[in-house]
Amino acid sequence: MQVLYDFDQLPQTLMLNPGGVIDYDKHIGVPLLSNVYVMAGSSSRDVNYNNLAADADSDGDVLRNLHDLGLGSNEIFVFNQQIELFNIGLRLKNPKYYLSFGMYQQTDGFSGYPEDLADLFFNGNDQDENGVPEFYDPFMADDVNSVFELVGVFHVGINKKVSEQLTIGGRFKLLSGSLGLQSGNNSGTYFLDLDPLSNRPYQHTYEDLNVRLNTAGFLDPFDLSNDLGQPSEIFAGLFFVNGSIGASIDLGFTYKVDDELSFSGSILDIGMISFQHKLTTIDFEDAIVASEDYYDPSGNELDYWRTLYLTDQLPLITEENGFSYFRSPKVNGSMKYTKYRKTKAKNYAFRNVSCEEDYTGDILQSAYGVQVYTAFRPKTPVWALTGFYSREFTRHLSGKATYTVDKFSFYNIGMGLSAHIKSFNIYATADNLVALTSIRNSNYQSVQFGMNFIF
Repeated sequence: MQVLYDFDQLPQTLMLNPGGVIDYDKHIGVPLLSNVYVMAGSSSRDVNYNNLAADADSDGDVLRNLHDLGLGSNEIFVFNQQIELFNIGLRLKNPKYYLSFGMYQQTDGFSGYPEDLADLFFNGNDQDENGVPEFYDPFMADDVNSVFELVGVFHVGINKKVSEQLTIGGRFKLLSGSLGLQSGNNSGTYFLDLDPLSNRPYQHTYEDLNVRLNTAGFLDPFDLSNDLGQPSEIFAGLFFVNGSIGASIDLGFTYKVDDELSFSGSILDIGMISFQHKLTTIDFEDAIVASEDYYDPSGNELDYWRTLYLTDQLPLITEENGFSYFRSPKVNGSMKYTKYRKTKAKNYAFRNVSCEEDYTGDILQSAYGVQVYTAFRPKTPVWALTGFYSREFTRHLSGKATYTVDKFSFYNIGMGLSAHIKSFNIYATADNLVALTSIRNSNYQSVQFGMNFIF
């Protein structure tokens, strides 16, 4: 969302910085269309549609293609999607205060690549695939870090113009969990040992294990089969019917040093969520499991490991425990330098503004500066450094161009457009435009659009 941050005073920018500058009296988002956003990416450029879908007839084939890319444990995957159901705001009797509230659905996922676990899952103890198992070859659990959630977010925020220089804001969010998955802070080692004098010579050794997978709404605890339920059940989970709830806050500010130079910043999603419905908790235990065979999935990975689970050949316990975790906080910051130019007539973006205005009607703005972004994910911070240029072309049309360097790309060019027709506003943004011409080979993409009425 680097393109949308501090862009054209759109109502949705308050979701990225509740302390943003606002020069209108009220807004009403078009229901279900005020903000539609999707982003997916991998830090490896080899992870793209063409490579994953090559000769793939099943989910297992896609996973095998991912493994065959030879990724390292430092690679990450992210996914985020949002749809606003409604978004409303209005200026209070004291014109220094602006109140906004609404609800949106959000899917958010993050995972590091568990290199050792993936090698074991696909090739078992025969990593060379030559029919001979490797003994005393350790597989580490440290790289298993994943989180996924589908939530409904109900929010209310307040924005205050403290002075001509300073604007501050905050937002409270109440979360309803529909689906959840979490596994982090794992440790331990597995390796294959040998006891040649036994009629069960293969010793599967699990040492110092602290490995747990928590799920809500995903798996049947009996056989680990899909237990997602009907779409109506998943949708109802966004509205507090499951008992899985959470809360978080956002804080932000904008400070104008003078008419040209300004700084802004925000911290988002300081809070936690607790899942309490359709639970499956999988814990691995320290053990030495004697067997007549070494692990050899032989191309049937999902069925092979599920069979081992159902026949109690894996040292794990399945329970139904609730779980909680802290959400991943995000930090935004920017430095902006604004320039002004005169037009022949009143030509500012919002024509129906009755609140106090900072600039006269015959002035249009252009700005350039730097933005920084960091999401504190379970394994590693996900950062981005963005340079931008924005411009009000006319009283009806504004644009923003960005160049972002992050973990996904060193040449991410983004663009946003925002158009106003009287009180109606429509906007769209996109990242990584260079890859749009060959999107099937892209490892990262994001798009966003929305419609509002701004008064």
